[in-house]
Amino acid sequence: MAVLSVDGITVYDNRAYRATTPASVQKLIVAAAALDVLGPQYRFHTILAAQRPIDADGTIDGNLWLVGSGDPSFRSTDLDAGVALLERAGLRRVTGSVAVDAEAMHGPELNPHWEAGDSGEDYAAPTSAVSLDGDTVEFDVTGTSPGEAADVQIVPESDAIGVSGEIQTSSSGSDSDVTIAPQQAPNTFLLSGSIGAGTTEKDWLPVRSVPQYAGAVLVRLLSDRTIAVNAAPIVARAPLESIALWDHRSAALRALERHMLFFSDNHYAEQLLRAVGRERSDVATDASGIATELRYLSERGIPTPELRINDGSGLAPDNRIAAITLARVLADAESRGGESSLYLLLPLGGRQGTLKEYDFTTALGRVRAKSGHIGGVASLAGYANTLHHGRVAFAFSINGSPGDPDAAIVRAVNRLIEY
Repeated sequence: MAVLSVDGITVYDNRAYRATTPASVQKLIVAAAALDVLGPQYRFHTILAAQRPIDADGTIDGNLWLVGSGDPSFRSTDLDAGVALLERAGLRRVTGSVAVDAEAMHGPELNPHWEAGDSGEDYAAPTSAVSLDGDTVEFDVTGTSPGEAADVQIVPESDAIGVSGEIQTSSSGSDSDVTIAPQQAPNTFLLSGSIGAGTTEKDWLPVRSVPQYAGAVLVRLLSDRTIAVNAAPIVARAPLESIALWDHRSAALRALERHMLFFSDNHYAEQLLRAVGRERSDVATDASGIATELRYLSERGIPTPELRINDGSGLAPDNRIAAITLARVLADAESRGGESSLYLLLPLGGRQGTLKEYDFTTALGRVRAKSGHIGGVASLAGYANTLHHGRVAFAFSINGSPGDPDAAIVRAVNRLIEY
């Protein structure tokens, strides 16, 4: 653990230079590096484009391109808004294909350092330049009449998702036991279990081959507005001379980071990691993003003893970060202030985000922090507004505790407030 004044002076140090598995507090590094490298007002762009404008008869001659830059917040509802705009502009037919350009980011969709058991969980969604709904698909399951198959709606609808099996409807008020299991073939799911009559349950599962999936969704959205596409969707680079027909801008980076840190969104962190890599090296991979983070830490004079980073989110169990590194990242950001500050991007302890259920007493309303949890790991890093010495930065990490590490961390933060 490490406690620092916001000007970097050590207040308390207990094995602060010993690296441990950080879990999601690691997101603080990608957040600080992205603000520095990309800038707080950075925005991602997702574009619908063609080589020629829409003809007078409502035709795009050639392909309709969907070009992504890695926006983690982009939703299928946003894409439908783009299609609606093209419909209002008179589009009725595409003579070529829907073509998806995902060249802005490279590398495997799933980080090879993640545990195999996380595959198929929504918190381990893939990374792609064209990101849609957090690269998950929604299943809305509603019980019908007892003994009958439940109604299953897939959101958004597309030909990319295959489903087999069924979920039975049980009596009203009975417990639900819904299982939606990913199968070996990408984007195929097996339904089983039961749900009470009149009950609705929503589940989100990660998709695979995201560019192909996004292309199929776009084709369906076009079809829903009676816009015909002549050929099956493809994945290919958009020509340089393409004309932007619709340009969707994400929220500013600080807003994206606030969501990431409030709700510990792994997908946002992985997309940001590749984005910072692209800004410094023109190659958006995990490796280039990690290299950019290391360069940022070095440039800011932040110590990195025993540091090992393998992803952006902290989901990989073989990550190692010392408490001093995290505390100095926080202190450095606060010392610079303004839009470099992380303070307001973190949830308020006991009241917001992933800290809402933390049972703080003296620290209630006086701490903003990022929590972290994976198997055998509990961590918390952020800021405490102490009673006598103002704001301090802290980082606590516990690995392999046989007891209740979260309770221990809460007690420590409550005591820290009295400083």
